Amino acid sequence: MDEEYGCEVGQQVGYSIRFEDVSSAATRIKFLSDGLLIREALVDPLLSRYSVIMVDEAHERSISTDILLGLLKKILKRRPDLKIIVSSATLQAEDFLAFFTKRSDEALSEDDAKSVGAILSLEGRTHPIDILYLESPAEDYIEKAVCTVFDIHAREPKGDILVFLTGREDID
Repeated sequence: MDEEYGCEVGQQVGYSIRFEDVSSAATRIKFLSDGLLIREALVDPLLSRYSVIMVDEAHERSISTDILLGLLKKILKRRPDLKIIVSSATLQAEDFLAFFTKRSDEALSEDDAKSVGAILSLEGRTHPIDILYLESPAEDYIEKAVCTVFDIHAREPKGDILVFLTGREDID
């Protein structure tokens, strides 16, 4: 994103991960996890530093995501200027809109709901992918992942390889 925005990481575009904050007073776009945003809400309960908050991949429901969505709903009552974007490729959009537009035990009228939120649908491109699994467990899955990447690179036609690992330590 920093390359697209034409700046150094930590200037207009930054990020926060556990034990590392690469942002500044000049940061306009900040990437961080739902857990870290919840931590920020402990210090600044209205998340006043932000004018727009985007919760991406909301379908990957976790305790942190659910807590964050609940906090954001409460914050909206005190900060109607805050814009919330909830996105996902497989999301039940109506359920999320109903969650944010429902007050206590009564739903808003259709006109009021439209002023609070809207559902936008964007068509995406799909690309052919192959998903490969091991036939049996590996003793050292990091080593096996690296060997598999090199094997695919050497034997298959040109293309991209995406490997999912369990955390920062494994990635490093």
